[in-house]
Amino acid sequence: MAELIIIEKWAENLDQATINAWLVSEGDAVRPGDSLCEIVTDKATFEYEVETAGVVKAIYVPPRSTVPVGYVIAFIGQPCEEPPEGIEEQNSALMAEHRAQAEAEFELDLDLSAVAGRGATASSGRVRATPAARRLAREHNVAIEDVARALDLDGVVGEDDVRRYLDR
Repeated sequence: MAELIIIEKWAENLDQATINAWLVSEGDAVRPGDSLCEIVTDKATFEYEVETAGVVKAIYVPPRSTVPVGYVIAFIGQPCEEPPEGIEEQNSALMAEHRAQAEAEFELDLDLSAVAGRGATASSGRVRATPAARRLAREHNVAIEDVARALDLDGVVGEDDVRRYLDR
């Protein structure tokens, strides 16, 4: 049986998630309970487990990509089965809608900060990182913001990024 792997709204305030790392590749066979990828949200990092046996026929998201709820990240099917058509177009339309909404919210944040006075900021400026990356950085007395800045990272800082920073 084929399955589209879709980012679902697991929590009320979840609008997007980051696919931090893929634990399988296209062409790999998977069974129910196998881990497909590592997903990072604002509140948690976890491994997504597949519910259907089959072959990973398509991966639609590169590692470290942030995608909105409803985005198809992968397709699992039988060896002779091809992914449905139109997934990339559907994902592109969803991403465009998500970006437009984010821009509108950002503009609203800017308007509110102007009303609130000089001390308000549009965002916290906090760098997103996996719990393991934060723990490793803390163990070495390194600010996660320094890691992101030094390595010029846009997405979520991972444990490997902190190790690369420490090796420099």
